[in-house]
Amino acid sequence: MSWGRFLDTWVVDRVMFEFVNQGGCSCCGFQHGGMEMSDFMALCSDVETDDGKTEKKSPWPKFMQDEVWADRVKFRRIMKKEITKYKKLSEAHGQDFVQWWLDADEKTRKSCFMMPKEELKVQFNTVFEFKTAYQVVLCSVLEQVEKFEATGYKLDGATDCENYFEESLRVYRGAWVVTEDYYTTLEGCDNFFGMLLQLGGDHLLPKRPRDKRAVAARAKVLAEGPTDDNSEDEEEEEENNDKDNASSSAQSFRGDRRLVRLMIFRYYADQAWKKFERAMREKAKDGEEEVAEAVDSENVNEKAPENKDEEKEN
Repeated sequence: MSWGRFLDTWVVDRVMFEFVNQGGCSCCGFQHGGMEMSDFMALCSDVETDDGKTEKKSPWPKFMQDEVWADRVKFRRIMKKEITKYKKLSEAHGQDFVQWWLDADEKTRKSCFMMPKEELKVQFNTVFEFKTAYQVVLCSVLEQVEKFEATGYKLDGATDCENYFEESLRVYRGAWVVTEDYYTTLEGCDNFFGMLLQLGGDHLLPKRPRDKRAVAARAKVLAEGPTDDNSEDEEEEEENNDKDNASSSAQSFRGDRRLVRLMIFRYYADQAWKKFERAMREKAKDGEEEVAEAVDSENVNEKAPENKDEEKEN
């Protein structure tokens, strides 16, 4: 099995091993105990054509594929429900948030970008309640995201701000964090703002431009190398295919990786919005105190002449 470099082929092999042979995911303790795969796939607008073709070549049993794709649809639908929340936040407080963020010190910004590694697994098991097969997929994908540089794949993101976040994401001392430039530079802040807007955008996962898909497909082929299937028909087909349209025969977990990173970014965004709201409440409270002090001062000034008149009468 290709366990070495956290490629998509490694995910395929590991999920098969964990699900079929052990009945559970050894890394986290998950116990694995009408529509078909193609129907579920059609409901995921971010799935690219080549990805759909490779899914049909999967070595997984049909029931396992159906279960995974049913949960992929469920994952997207649950996350789409939150889009309106982020859209309303950006529309109502976007400008104030940007100014607050730029005025905030680096320590405050940095504190927003820390998420315990185990948090995602907890959410998978409680909030989403995925079935067995997809739980194992996500456990494997989490490791793949952490070691993504070792795969040799191109960036998964569809937009510049998504790719910038992807490159910045790291694991440090048991937590998902970002590199310093993400919160200390204007470029990093601009990309952070871009991701905040994308959270409330029209699509959960925007589609990649065609040219990026082609470059990524070639990189995937180079990273994974030749497949084990040496049938004459496939060899002939490969010879006839244009190299620019090369695609890997291994299943792709790009969409799963993007969803995992999106969950991490939403966690960061929620932390940032909470700190912003707290700062605005404190600012409003300080403003009320200033107004109260000003009113008290005016009351004192109004009473002063009356006291002087009383003294004169006496």
